[in-house]
Amino acid sequence: MRVGKFIGRKGRHAAAAPGQGAAVPDTADTTDPGAADLTPPGPTSPEHMATAVDNVSATDGDLATDAVLASSTPGTPGTPGTPDGDNTTGTALPPIAPPRTLATDAPQVGDHLQPLPLPRLAPTTTSLPGLRADGGLLGNRWLGAASLAGQSHLNGGSTAQDAYQFTLSDDGSLLIAAVCDGMGSRPLTSQIGATLLASLLCETARTVTAGKLAADPRAVLGGILDAACARVTQLRTAGLPGLTDRDLSCTAALALLPATGTGWAARVGDCAVLRLAGEAWETVFDRDGGPVNMVSAALPHPTPAEVAEYAPLAEESPGDCLILASDGLAEDAFGSPAVRAWLAERWSRPCDAAAMADSLRYRRRGSHDDRTALVVWSRQLRNG
Repeated sequence: MRVGKFIGRKGRHAAAAPGQGAAVPDTADTTDPGAADLTPPGPTSPEHMATAVDNVSATDGDLATDAVLASSTPGTPGTPGTPDGDNTTGTALPPIAPPRTLATDAPQVGDHLQPLPLPRLAPTTTSLPGLRADGGLLGNRWLGAASLAGQSHLNGGSTAQDAYQFTLSDDGSLLIAAVCDGMGSRPLTSQIGATLLASLLCETARTVTAGKLAADPRAVLGGILDAACARVTQLRTAGLPGLTDRDLSCTAALALLPATGTGWAARVGDCAVLRLAGEAWETVFDRDGGPVNMVSAALPHPTPAEVAEYAPLAEESPGDCLILASDGLAEDAFGSPAVRAWLAERWSRPCDAAAMADSLRYRRRGSHDDRTALVVWSRQLRNG
């Protein structure tokens, strides 16, 4: 297995006030010092970038409310601090407090993180949930997954574009997992492609057995990619005739894991496959050290097997975990020692759905993209 190591030891975070993540100095993070905070004003850019849930403490309440009022659009009906369209008296509505949230120990990485404005929901009927999380036994492995809408989407009222899916092969010999990330250049439709492709990759892979995978892994993975993309095009033509394959463009990572022995992964685009062993992180696919979100290919594609990368997944040691991640989560992990330390600590043992969601609640300066992580632990657990 070709891997690239990019992390050493795990750091410690300062003690946090109740409901507020620990502050981590910017010197512990490799983010460009000139990078903007999480809350750029105005519409979201085509490159959506990361965090869905903020932790606002009681002491931050006034500042958070000020930020909400300052970010409101004058004259918008129902907007806090502005005249309501149905208010015939013309008097301003009173300010509202920040929304209720849950306390977290998640760190805040980087200096000068500002309070976040209230999130805005996407009005499109094809929008994805701002938060999705799962955790539980799948076959004899524990799987946890979470996806959070990026802050750029929450600021602009557009939808998240990441999707994940998992299943078992029909004979139970393989765990199958996929993560897909819709292209920011298609903000109204690519989430449809990501959701559809993640499901179809898993559905197509269900007929594979561990024996077939071991016999010819690249042909098996390439066949899954080919069949899933063909099915996306078929369904689009039948049910969404006004769209093209480019409108459904997304990147993808797929992993097939037998109960014992060597698994295999394939990817197209900038999704990442990572391995975490204790405090040490490794990349399954090579990277050149540049930005993660450099996309050379996307799906659906006429010949997906030819543009995909393939890599073996050696059998893990007890306690190790395999991570499929969208580029938003991968960029934070590659770029920030503090984020890597936090995730290594949180994922040091299997997480349920709530713990998976909380693991992605860190704030990192300059991080705006959707965050999605699907984690498979090698440790076998007894049910109950």
